[in-house]
Order: sequence, then C-alpha cells, then structure tokens
Amino acid sequence: MEVLLTLALLVLVSTVLISATAGFFQQRDGRPDDGFWSAVNAARQLALDENRPVSMRFDAKEKRLIWSTGDKSDSTGFDELTLRFLPPERSATLLLGGVLFEGDALARVRFYPDGTCDPFRLELKAENGTPRLLRIDPWTCAPVLQPATS
Repeated sequence: MEVLLTLALLVLVSTVLISATAGFFQQRDGRPDDGFWSAVNAARQLALDENRPVSMRFDAKEKRLIWSTGDKSDSTGFDELTLRFLPPERSATLLLGGVLFEGDALARVRFYPDGTCDPFRLELKAENGTPRLLRIDPWTCAPVLQPATS
C-alpha cells in the first residue's frame, strides 16, 4: 500500500512539474516592433554587402516596410503596426484628441555602407494603441536609451 501511495505522489508531482515547465520551452510571442528591427538589420547588411546606400520607406496603404539599393529590394509586411520616420528634432506639432501629433514626416531614411544611417526618430503605433516615439542613433541605427524620469 505504501508503494502505491508513493508512486501516486510521484506521478502527481511530476505532472505538476511538467505542466509548469512547459511554458519555458514554448516559443515566445514576438513584440510588434521585432519585424522593424529585423528589417533595419537586413537593410544595414544590404548596404554593407552592396557597398551602396540603402533607402527604406514605409508604405502606409500596403502596410509594408520597403528597402532597396535601386537594383535590389526587399520588404516586410506589418498587419498591426504603423511606422513613421520623423526628423531628428521635433518640428511642427499638433494636438489632436489629446495626442500630440507631428506633421512633418520623412519620406525615407538611408542606411550607409559604413554601418551608419540618417538621423531620425521613429513613431511606432500599434492598432488601437498610443504611439511610441524612439530616437534612433545614427552611428548604430539602434534606439537611444532614455534616462529614467522620477
């Protein structure tokens, strides 16, 4: 009887442990802006490989991010995300419905063969969400970390 009770407890404990650890091995859901950063890496790599500037733009109608050298091009789609390239410094702004909106957007940004890019800011807006603004470092083409405000 003790052996059966011990086996039952072992089965119960192993079932709990297996179900609790299953989440660790599942693939994590990507953030909506992961596609943008992989496109930036692809555009930078294309500029390095081709030794030519690469132009990147966002087609709002088709919700596609397109980058090209003129000869070669590639793109990726965004179903739930809208992107806008903004000048590095804030310019004309408008307050619409309690949200500060910048009117001057850049048509495109360029990535150069030395690994740099045009200075710009990126506005990311998920569907039914508030826009998030990132300042992009032109030397690394990565977001600039903002100091914590207290």
